[in-house]
Amino acid sequence: MAEDTKGSSVPAENLRCLIVATHYCPLVGGAQTVYDALARCRPEQFYILTSRRDYLTGGEVEGFADFDAAAPYKIKRLDRVRPDLVIGRSGALLRGLFAVKWWWLNLRLIGQIKAICRAENIDVICIGAGEAFMWLPPALKRHTDQKIMIFTHGEEISQVAHSKMAEQNRQRALAAADGVIAVSNYTSKLLEQKYGVQEDKILLSTNGVDLIKFSGVVADASRDKLRFPHGPTVFSCGRLVARKGFDQLIESWPAVVERIPDANLLIGGTGPLETELKNRVEALGLSESVRFLGNIDAGDMSSYYGLASLFAMPNRTLPDGDTEGFGLVFLEASAMGTPSIAGRAGGTSDAVLEGETGLRVDGTDVHEIAKALINLLTDDSRRSAMSHAALKFAKGQGWPEKASGILDFMARDRA
Repeated sequence: MAEDTKGSSVPAENLRCLIVATHYCPLVGGAQTVYDALARCRPEQFYILTSRRDYLTGGEVEGFADFDAAAPYKIKRLDRVRPDLVIGRSGALLRGLFAVKWWWLNLRLIGQIKAICRAENIDVICIGAGEAFMWLPPALKRHTDQKIMIFTHGEEISQVAHSKMAEQNRQRALAAADGVIAVSNYTSKLLEQKYGVQEDKILLSTNGVDLIKFSGVVADASRDKLRFPHGPTVFSCGRLVARKGFDQLIESWPAVVERIPDANLLIGGTGPLETELKNRVEALGLSESVRFLGNIDAGDMSSYYGLASLFAMPNRTLPDGDTEGFGLVFLEASAMGTPSIAGRAGGTSDAVLEGETGLRVDGTDVHEIAKALINLLTDDSRRSAMSHAALKFAKGQGWPEKASGILDFMARDRA
């Protein structure tokens, strides 16, 4: 049971949760996909507070108004919930202005949270993934009576903090929270071992998958519509950043096409490494077999997964600790009956069952990546067995069950 502001008990089925996130759909990303999925399962129980701006660029999120209007749950967007990122060195005046803006935005955010809690009878405030919000749980403890939860996806606690103060903020936030939700065993163990969070304060809730959207069925017309290749095809997608391993996937590809000349690699997504990756494909002479898709329409994602022979994203942990907390894309591929090749880093063991629904490799070893790709692309029998296992695994990972477990955890009394 959760205690509301009047002290009475609120059962899980009636509990109302406000999720506060630095960025949100229709921006592409794992964390916002999770919050959107939970809210769609229980639209009367979840409320989202976020920004109408992309804090990476400072510009408005394209299409946010249409997304919000179509959503079955409530979304409140402020102009900003945090300052834009400041890249590079800055002088004392700029740092001072940044600090003043940060202070003003923080006060405004707390005020908005309190107003929503009163107007919407919120019982639990859940702080979504984001290093920028680690100051918020202790502050909310001083300003509100609601329970405070933190939703951790991995990288926000695995990555080395940018300062001693930031590390202290993490510790204070985790200590202040009434509960912490972790999306993988890896993340849960980090919370216990690195930050001393007690086991009974942690809910291990691996990510779910939309089994309606990712139904295992591909429309007959999809191949022609998407100009999908007819040969053995590896699909990969995500934000084009180092930890995802797109660079190593490309480096492994010459060995794959040498063994399987008609193999194709499709890479979806955009990001800071896009130009570098495209240049590397050109330099390796792979333009005939590697195609960059850019941002993929949400309605086409299931078809890309389902038409592919394999899904691959050989993720790795970076020197600063940045890593993949779970890997929702692997579970989506499984729901479409497509085996995956993942990196061994981070929490992918919860998303890819080694030797059953796919393979996990050393994401820093190009030869191991190439070997895994070749082995599965040339072994139809093994790939077919993994496809059946992947479908079976995904069927047990639906979002409604995940939402129920999270709400039960939020409603639970703790000593």
